[in-house]
Amino acid sequence: MKYLCSNCSNQLTKFEIELNTLYPVGKLYCEICQKKHEKEIIKKLSKSIADVLDVYDFKKK
Repeated sequence: MKYLCSNCSNQLTKFEIELNTLYPVGKLYCEICQKKHEKEIIKKLSKSIADVLDVYDFKKK
């Protein structure tokens, strides 16, 4: 059975299928799309944390 990436429709390798099985994110992604998806999540998380820590930004005179 062939598995395809949910984003770019490339056929997944055996290694990519194993990664998606071990670390599921809800959809099947190839390695390239997985990295893009992870970067988006990291950006959202870092922005969220930066927004929370804005309380500590002191205005300079």
